[in-house]
Amino acid sequence: MKKKYQGLELSYRLQLLPICKDELIRSWLVRNALFFNMKPAQLSTIIFQNTDVWKSDIDVQLSKRSIQSLLNAVEILEKDLHQTLISSKCGNFYPHLNDSKQVKWLLQLGVHQRRQKNSLQYCPACIASDKTPYFRTYWRLGFLTACHIHNICFLDDCPNCNYPIDLVRYKKTNDIPFEPLDYLKCDQCSFDLRDAPRIKPSHYELEANREHFNLLVEGYGSVGNLSFSYSHIYYDGLKRIMSLFLCSEKGIDMFEYIVNAYDLNTGYNERRAEISLHSEPDHLPIQMRKIGIIFSHHIMKDWPVSFIKICKKFGVTKRFIYSPYLKYPFWLQEIIDLELN
Repeated sequence: MKKKYQGLELSYRLQLLPICKDELIRSWLVRNALFFNMKPAQLSTIIFQNTDVWKSDIDVQLSKRSIQSLLNAVEILEKDLHQTLISSKCGNFYPHLNDSKQVKWLLQLGVHQRRQKNSLQYCPACIASDKTPYFRTYWRLGFLTACHIHNICFLDDCPNCNYPIDLVRYKKTNDIPFEPLDYLKCDQCSFDLRDAPRIKPSHYELEANREHFNLLVEGYGSVGNLSFSYSHIYYDGLKRIMSLFLCSEKGIDMFEYIVNAYDLNTGYNERRAEISLHSEPDHLPIQMRKIGIIFSHHIMKDWPVSFIKICKKFGVTKRFIYSPYLKYPFWLQEIIDLELN
């Protein structure tokens, strides 16, 4: 059985390397392409019979036609393929796909964002210890900044040249063949990402990440002194709080307060002041998001005491937080109405 497209040919389904558990489809395609000494976009065209699919965010959603093309190319059950797509398993953190075509909390990844944003996180210890190294789906979630397995910080760029991670473009000169593990190297300077430094997060960041990951997996649980029957109720409120803290003018002073209170790098304050007021917290670099994660730990440990205290300290009232065009979960709405009105 052979599939042909524009003069290109893919032989037997079993020749393709299998998708690892919880692997980004983009990661799987890149691994196969380099294994067969091909460019990722070339293999994508053969599998999906479409030259433009690679330009979209294939990790999140695929059309029915693209799904069928993929099922014809690889040994995988349709239900397992759907479970691989982020849109099919985002209910624990964003169950509102009927209201929006975008899955919130995802780091942006697509043709228009390449080189403009740090869109893909990774744990150097994970890819160094994997029997088959691959990039996980949850590495694209903005509310995670540290690895719950190795207790180290995620990175979202090359530590050698500071370029964002790009799983699309690989340099090929003088007919030098691709190596199967080239996807673990920076495509700009060829630094091996497995050798990236292991950075220890603060205790507060690590604790918040553990709570966030448990909520993501279980679909329910506790954060600080609150319990949630449905984890997305927490994430809906967290997004509103982090938007205030990281993306509003009133949040600048609050940000500096947390940096000083937790003895963090004061250089973060200058970067915070440069953030656009119309940004989304999940579109920000990891250095900013990790301060937001620490802030979430700070206010959730005794919710709502610390939150009310810091809001009143910096004159944050309901009008700075609330928008009639957005939805707020009950646990946050109640405090906004009763304490910050």
